[in-house]
Amino acid sequence: MKPKTKKIVFSLPTFSSFITQFELPFVDKKEISNAVQFEAKKYIPVPLEELEISWMLTNQVVDGTKSKSNIVLIATPRDLIEKYRRMAKLMELDVLGLEIEGVSLVRSLIKGDKRSAVIVDIGTQITNFFVVENGFLINYETLNIGGAEITHVISQSLGVNKERAEEFKKLKGFKVDPQEMGVVNILIPIVDNFGNEILRVIDMYQQKNNKKIERIIISGGGANMPGLTEYFEQFLNMPVEKAWPFDGIQYADFLEPLLKDVSAFLSVSTGAAIGGLE
Repeated sequence: MKPKTKKIVFSLPTFSSFITQFELPFVDKKEISNAVQFEAKKYIPVPLEELEISWMLTNQVVDGTKSKSNIVLIATPRDLIEKYRRMAKLMELDVLGLEIEGVSLVRSLIKGDKRSAVIVDIGTQITNFFVVENGFLINYETLNIGGAEITHVISQSLGVNKERAEEFKKLKGFKVDPQEMGVVNILIPIVDNFGNEILRVIDMYQQKNNKKIERIIISGGGANMPGLTEYFEQFLNMPVEKAWPFDGIQYADFLEPLLKDVSAFLSVSTGAAIGGLE
């Protein structure tokens, strides 16, 4: 089915951009805007003229004569942005905006929730861990393991091709028959890599900010693996949610079973679309 619109929002790979957080000792937006360019030079190791820089004000505190503003700065290579714009022009598309995928994810999954959270986005080759505070993306970490590694381990364990292994992962995952527990035992060290990275990200955030992470959300294709959410809940000893980007979006009731199957895949695109409509 062809899309009925020519309007598009691009969600760019997070690893292509620089993200940093810093504090400024004033709250006036004009002063902040002037200071951001200067501060950016301290944190970004490439010439600023090669980058498109945006920033978000995530929190402000005024206490008597003291004031401070927390800023998140995102810098994306201009040549990457230009590449996407050229692609859109060739396809005769109207670009409404470009943003990194982490920002799209936060918009669709957090929706203004002020609790500190980690979004674990399990892709095919890599997994991103997005740290969210006061409803804003403030940092991310990357693990060079994704769903393809799980598929490979299943393939080797069962002696089947990758297509059959992928089907096993999607249909059974951790919820296997007793005679298949050997596969799960082989999977556990791989999946524990994700769990240990989540714990590391949580620990880094809590040590730096003296705050607790209150939400863990699993997104991406890997989030659909049966039993994975429950396994992470036991590993982390805290509730874990599967991504659901459709809160506040109207849809026909009969679509809900389908949306539950694809929600983890569509979190980025849903967030980007919402941004294009704002």
